[in-house]
Formats: sequence, C-alpha cells, structure tokens
Amino acid sequence: MKKTLSIFILLFALIIQSCSNDDNENEALKPVDFSVSLKYDETFNSQVVKKASVTIVNTETANKYTVESDESGVATFKQILPGTYSITATKVIASAEFTETFGYTPTEAEINFNGAASSVIVNATAVASNIEMKTSTVGDFVIKQIYYAGSDTKKGAIFRDQFIEIYNNSNTVQYADGLYMALLTGSTSTTVLAYSLPNGQFDWSKSEGMTLGSEANTNYVYALNIIKIPGSGMQYPVEPGKSIVIAQNALNHKANYVDNKGKTVSIVSPELTVDLSTADFESFLGTADDVYQYDIQNSAVPDVDIAYWGNSNNDMILDANGRHSYVIFKMKDTEFAALRKYKNPKGDTNQALQIPVSVIIDGVDTTKDLGSNLVPKKLPSQIDGGNTYVPSGAYSSKSVMRKTKTTIAGRIVLQDTNNSTNDFVEVTANPRGFN
Repeated sequence: MKKTLSIFILLFALIIQSCSNDDNENEALKPVDFSVSLKYDETFNSQVVKKASVTIVNTETANKYTVESDESGVATFKQILPGTYSITATKVIASAEFTETFGYTPTEAEINFNGAASSVIVNATAVASNIEMKTSTVGDFVIKQIYYAGSDTKKGAIFRDQFIEIYNNSNTVQYADGLYMALLTGSTSTTVLAYSLPNGQFDWSKSEGMTLGSEANTNYVYALNIIKIPGSGMQYPVEPGKSIVIAQNALNHKANYVDNKGKTVSIVSPELTVDLSTADFESFLGTADDVYQYDIQNSAVPDVDIAYWGNSNNDMILDANGRHSYVIFKMKDTEFAALRKYKNPKGDTNQALQIPVSVIIDGVDTTKDLGSNLVPKKLPSQIDGGNTYVPSGAYSSKSVMRKTKTTIAGRIVLQDTNNSTNDFVEVTANPRGFN
C-alpha cells in the first residue's frame, strides 16, 4: 500500500510540474505591448522625434510591424509576440519643420534622420527600447543598383554577370574620376561571441594592434576589396540623371563565349542574364601570366583601378547571398595610402582596410534575409539606417534597385533617405533601368 501511495504521489507531482511548465510556456508566448522611444542625437539637444516611421521585424518569423512615433517620440506596438527583433527608424523632415524644431534654416530642402538597433529582445520583462536618431549624409552620387545575386548556375552566367550601378542624383554634372567603391567585411552572424558587439557584429576595438576604443566601431568601416574609377579629375563626367555601370565582366552574358582556357561556355537561357558589353567600367585582375579562367577582358571598356585587394578572389565577385555591404567614397591619394589595415578580431588571415565614415558619400547594407539569416549591419545608421536584400535569393537574376522618387523636367530623381529598407526594391537585374 505504501509503495502504491508513493507512486501516486510521484505521478501527481509530475502532473503538477507539467502543468506548471505549460503555464510558464504560455506566459512566455503571451503577446506584449512594446515601445520604442526616439531622440535626436546630442548635436540636436537630444530632442524627442515626433512622427517618425518605426519598423520592427521579428528575426525568427520575419513578421514586420510599422508604427509612427507620437508627440512624446514614442512608437507603441500593441500585442506583439515575444522574440528577437531588429528596429529601424526614419524621419524625413522638411526645411520649414527643421527650422521650427531646431531654430535655424538648413541648406537642404529635406533632411533625413535614421536610427537602428539589432537583436533586440522583446518579452514580458523587456518591453521598451531607446533609439538615437542621426542625420544622414546626402551625396550627389548614390548607389542605384546592386546585382549581387547572379543568375542560374546551369542556365545563366552564375556570378559572372554581377554589376554595380552608381547614379548622379543631382542637377549638375558630377565627375566619377577618383571615386572609390568598397566591399565591406564583417561578421555574417548575429551570434554574440567574446569578440562581438551586442548585435553580433565584430567589435573591431578588439582587433590586434587596434589603439582606438569604441570609435573603431562607430567612426570606421572595414573593406577587403576596393576599386577606384581612374581619370585625371574631369575625364569621366556623369550628367544629371545618368549613371555608370561597373561590371565584373563587361561581356554580353546572353551570348556563348570562349573562356581564358579555351573552353566554350554556353548560355542555355539568355533571358536569365544581362548584356554588360556596354558597361562603363569593368574589373580585371588577371595578367598575361596568370589570368582567371572566367575573367574575360573587354578591351573596349576601361578597367577600374584595383586600389586594395585583401582576399584571394580573382575577380570582383560579390557575395550572392547578400552578406557584403557597399560604400562609395572619395579621398586624396595620400590619405588613402595612409589608411591602416587590421585583421578582424576573430583573427582571420585577411586584413581589412579601415575607412573613415566621414569620407563616405553613400552606403548600402545588404543582408541574406530579414528572418533568422539576418546579417548584422556594418554601416552606422547615419549612412544607412536599414538594410536591403533579394527575397528571391541567390542566382535568381534579381537585383536591389533604388526607388524612383519623382521626375523633374525629365530627370528622374531617386529616393535617398539613407535607409535602404525604404529606398530599395527587388527587380529583375536591368543595367541603367528604373523600377
């Protein structure tokens, strides 16, 4: 009888424990109200940011919610599921409102502010977050289109047809001479390790030989590959509303060709790829003695200068999964030569060149997707307050393209809020096209 009673007590305890666990699990999944408080940075006296657009994305489910901040600078999200979220905030303020808010008149008709946070935990005990909004740098050149996904690996051109398009978004002639374009490096995982920031990105202040503190992360970005538009200063004018296309290989990728080893390469479905034979520039790393098999040089298209190459890629190969970030910048040759190199804090062999944020004209953070494969941001929010990606995935013939904002006297003006989540859309790759 005692044995039977003991078994009964044990079973009863297990039932109670199971019920308790179920209650805890249900409580953990119970929706909560979550608020995001926005303030301008200290340059603008840390005032609250009214009527800003705030978007949160659940990194596990990719569910997205957008709310406008109220008169207190608070955006409240009602009854969202607990989880890990990314946050982006954007405020486009017209000149009149800027003057009324801050007491002086800006030179621009519109001023953009952005803020961002990654890997934000939302649950019953974490129901609020604070975001600092910073001004965006608006340049005359903008990155218009990034075709990193490439085309079908059997029927298309794989990654050989990749290109980047840079656009003159101003109303005056701009010169591309001396313009640098860099592929940024960094962590591709949000997992936090001993050498990571809270969002999973590398903490570059922990790199070997680094003498900077937190400024290593806030005031600089890090590039493995950098190309440069050649020219004497006024050799390559870009008219307002026009662009330059930088091709990995300036070929008509719709046509069959013979590679550098004499092998005929057939394109089964030419509609899946693009014609880059009229690109403005191409990258070429081969030499007479050591030519990459698929790096076919088009003598009719000028080569970009190879300013820095910190990895073993034999061509300007963009990550087809969207794990790079991209910036364009200008600086004097002597200043560029003085830039320092660092291994990432993980200790990888390749050295990255440290680029000051202050010289960046435009930048775009790309990611693999907005769900569990989110890539931590490499750019500060004043350069890019969000990120963009190709939902169709690698080798899909899709690119990310900047949206058209308006047309003025026949000149297309592209949207440039310095938040690529808002500014870019997925399109079928189309050099010099518009969305």
